[in-house]
Amino acid sequence: MIKALAIVPYEGLFEMMKEINQEVEDIQLQIELGNLYEGVAIAKDAEKNGYHVIISRGGTASIIQEAVSIPVIDIQVSGYDVLRILTLVKGFSGKAAIVGFSNITQGAATICKLLDLDIKTLTITKDIEVKEKLMSFKENGYEVIIGDVVTVQAAKQLGLTGVLITSGKEAILDALEETRRSYRLFSRLQQDVSLFQSILDCNEQAIGVFNREEKIVYGNERFNKEFHWMTLENSIDIRRLIQETALTREKQTKTVHINHSFWTITTCPKEDAIVLYFEKPLPNQAIVQGGDVNLDAIEFHTFASYIPLSGKSELIQKVLKQIDQYSKSEESVWISGEEGNGKELTAHSIYLKRKTMNEPFITLHCDLLSVEQLKDLMNEDFFQKYVNGVIYLKNIDKLNSYMQKELYHIFKNEQDKKLQWLASSEDNMEEKVKNGTFHRDLYNALSQLKIHIPPLRERRKDIEDLVHVFISELHPKYGNRVIGIRPDALEEITNYNWPGNVEQLKQVIEQLFLQSHSYYIEKEEVETVFKRLEQQEKNGALTDIDISGTLEEIEKQVITKVLEEEGLNQSKAAKRLGINRSTLWRKLK
Repeated sequence: MIKALAIVPYEGLFEMMKEINQEVEDIQLQIELGNLYEGVAIAKDAEKNGYHVIISRGGTASIIQEAVSIPVIDIQVSGYDVLRILTLVKGFSGKAAIVGFSNITQGAATICKLLDLDIKTLTITKDIEVKEKLMSFKENGYEVIIGDVVTVQAAKQLGLTGVLITSGKEAILDALEETRRSYRLFSRLQQDVSLFQSILDCNEQAIGVFNREEKIVYGNERFNKEFHWMTLENSIDIRRLIQETALTREKQTKTVHINHSFWTITTCPKEDAIVLYFEKPLPNQAIVQGGDVNLDAIEFHTFASYIPLSGKSELIQKVLKQIDQYSKSEESVWISGEEGNGKELTAHSIYLKRKTMNEPFITLHCDLLSVEQLKDLMNEDFFQKYVNGVIYLKNIDKLNSYMQKELYHIFKNEQDKKLQWLASSEDNMEEKVKNGTFHRDLYNALSQLKIHIPPLRERRKDIEDLVHVFISELHPKYGNRVIGIRPDALEEITNYNWPGNVEQLKQVIEQLFLQSHSYYIEKEEVETVFKRLEQQEKNGALTDIDISGTLEEIEKQVITKVLEEEGLNQSKAAKRLGINRSTLWRKLK
């Protein structure tokens, strides 16, 4: 039996391989999600655990080949795959380019020539080239970038629309056949895990080893359970701690905030590496685990996801100009607008445009933050510790009067520091300040610059662009089905009032994408979803379930009703039902 590990860079390919795997008898296939160096880490672990072959795709496959000694099979991008994506991007009005490794671009360039398509193709050899190349494209007026996962991610960070070239079933079957051939030629077994590593894995401490380039070279079982390698390698606190240890050649001890927890880290210098010992959280964190404080109230990142605000309307263009203008300043920005309209996305955009190194992006969810937790942060000098960071006060209008006053004192004390503040709220803040329900000085301090995001119903011109962006994002997530929307279906969507704004539009498009039976979203499918929304608004509760049908039919009714109760929010519905989102929509088909 061939023991193979497939490391795929996006969820759609993951689901497709799971389906094909059910028909394969001679390959014991394990499938994992992982892209580029994340995939390399997974591949190295697989090599240690006795896998015979690694299967991957694109740039991830190229990098893994250099990191492991077992055969690496590349899932090739077929002409059919390229043609399907080129058809999908016809709905975009801007200039498009294809950028990627040679295993992505070779076939794409040929097809563009055959079809006489004006799409420029550029081949890269290293992932570090991507950002520079894409910046050049952006300066030359390109808006749409087609390519592999690394290209699409970089495109989005630069404010471009990224469209992923997905692999079809034929390419996967070819890769499995190549796996069989490679196994017959290069099959080899890995050595057993050493006694030393077993001892480390049994240790209750989380232990990680970093090289002088601040890259993780080893982590024991507790370490890998508690932390994601990318989170630590991107942490400016961890990097500084390693640098200090390497410079002084002496042990260092420091408290660092990682994954919503405070950890005490002790370093030990070795010849060519630094060993980090992570102690269990501080007493404050024990209180958190005891239930007095909400863990989700604080999010701590040294990077933020970037999805560009899309639209051609004058209203959204004004918002985009304000983001660019305010990003050149370090003054506080107050972002207002209705729920689901992109306030957090705007905060992320400002942060990324202001960012120069690894300044942390810290989100305080003011609707979840408790008085006790705010006091704990003040007692531990949290705001002094991250004076170079950006604090985003999400839903600041949900704070009680006491916390508003305390927050104003924090702001005044940190005014001479480099700490930057972003805040978001609903639209009625002037009224709240006027009637005394919100602290006037705090509002004046944090609203030196203001951005108002208009509701989607006031900028219907943006809906078409948003629909195409959402479809392109869903493609790599769920597979290669829907590639567009019928004009009459788009008209129905454009005429809807969207009380939940952009977030609701995104959820509806995701539902339509997953329930569609063809390559294009049809008008009838849109009308069905809108009828469900209207019925939900009328009833306001779960209707009776007809139990006269089959188990599968009853199950489908339950899922549909729960989804309606949760306002078409697939994440909440899936969580409530105890299943993942892919399973939820598969059961609805």
